[in-house]
Amino acid sequence: MDEAARTKARKLAAKRANERLKLLASFFNALALGVIGAGVIIPTVADLSNAWPKSLVWLVTGLVLHGAGQGALTFLRSED
Repeated sequence: MDEAARTKARKLAAKRANERLKLLASFFNALALGVIGAGVIIPTVADLSNAWPKSLVWLVTGLVLHGAGQGALTFLRSED
């Protein structure tokens, strides 16, 4: 295998890995949005006076999932 073919294969492998990481980050962000929506927004709208003790746990869970999605993006490879 010559140098040009190795470089091309390395770039393709980096692109594949980056796309998988971006999909993982998107999954975590979508999951975080669903958790926050279902665990915070819906109970708050339904009963404002009694929603926040339980909703706070779901809000923190959603924020942790969002952070996991952002953290996954730190593993992106250079495609050069």
